[in-house]
Amino acid sequence: MDAFILHQDDFAPLEASLPVNEEFGVTDWDHPPTAIDYKRMHRTVQHIKATGSFPPEFSSHDHLNSQPDCPISEQVSAKWKDRFASLASSSSVAAEGVRMMLVDGFLLYYDPEVRSTMDVKMFLRTPRAVLKQRREERFGYATAEGTVWKDPEGYFDNIVWPAYELAHKGVFADKDIEKGKPADPKGDVGSIAGGPVAELKVLDASPSQPQSQSGSSSSDSSYSREMTEMVDQTCAAIWDFLTTKL
Repeated sequence: MDAFILHQDDFAPLEASLPVNEEFGVTDWDHPPTAIDYKRMHRTVQHIKATGSFPPEFSSHDHLNSQPDCPISEQVSAKWKDRFASLASSSSVAAEGVRMMLVDGFLLYYDPEVRSTMDVKMFLRTPRAVLKQRREERFGYATAEGTVWKDPEGYFDNIVWPAYELAHKGVFADKDIEKGKPADPKGDVGSIAGGPVAELKVLDASPSQPQSQSGSSSSDSSYSREMTEMVDQTCAAIWDFLTTKL
């Protein structure tokens, strides 16, 4: 079964069009309403779902970003490769030419139109301290202009975290973005930017950085146990959709 990734970062506007935070005097790449060109992203996702391919004008710059290695268990990887391969050979799936699009992003569920296109919705919730550490360890972010954006000092605390809170407090019950359950999308609140997300599955990361673990068998080398569990749960959710709802 064929699968590919669509990165939300590829829909970030040009730097010149972004607002400047008046309090701190820095370009704000993270303010939820302006951080992503949601209309262009929505059109792209619709095109891909209709045709199974990227629009001809689409281009990605995500490959220019650093990609830290985070291996998973070979046993879990092999399990899901085999299961999806067997499903791809079945008459119902093969006849429809199903391709899986995995969409990665930090504001996937903020815009109502964009989130309405998602069939399986997973949310990796990570503690603030871990998010900050990962952000500050990055060399920078490749931009559409071909430049690299590097966070100025204090950017996470002053810009990134407040934007994260704004984007997600409506997603969780009691606005508890760190421990709350997904809010109930009653009535038409699902059409609100940053509002509740129907059928959202939350994967909670541990308070510390994932550590490599020794494999459970001779076929497994060092891998991230936490990432393995998250991949396993995500694949299970995708499998459930493909076998019961497609």
